[in-house]
Amino acid sequence: MILGKYNTKQKQIHFRAYQELSQLENALKHLKEENTALFQLSILGKVAQFYKDKDTSSSSFNDTCLIKKYLQNLLGETLRFGTFNNPESGPVFIAGTLVTTFLHKINGKSLATLSSGSYGIFRGIGVSELQATTYLKLLNTGSYLLILRGYEFEIEALDTLLSTTDF
Repeated sequence: MILGKYNTKQKQIHFRAYQELSQLENALKHLKEENTALFQLSILGKVAQFYKDKDTSSSSFNDTCLIKKYLQNLLGETLRFGTFNNPESGPVFIAGTLVTTFLHKINGKSLATLSSGSYGIFRGIGVSELQATTYLKLLNTGSYLLILRGYEFEIEALDTLLSTTDF
């Protein structure tokens, strides 16, 4: 019996960190010009950092309407959005395809609110221990995380595009 070849193509995860909101915005504008149906996109950031970067005094964890509207203006009205309070990071917003994963309830609590929840999610989507630790440290210090998921050739093309648009 001869078995057919299996499709060995697997989607890859790629992280990029941006220290400035303007850098993230520039990257998102360039990604929007690409065919975003080919890849999945998520964004993580600290609520307080967003309000600081926008020079807005309203940094209440419960008042994230401005963040949601800002990202919807960049990426479209159907963008998924949510927030959670992480023990290490404080109030964090998430937008994009990973919202349901981060906000998934376990014993009444969102997965991301658990002490190692975000780390576990990163590991679960295929990120190495070193990458998970590194990007969580960047998030904790105020960087915005852009997470892309797609096939290797798509991610390589997007990485090249984003590398030419970085400040």
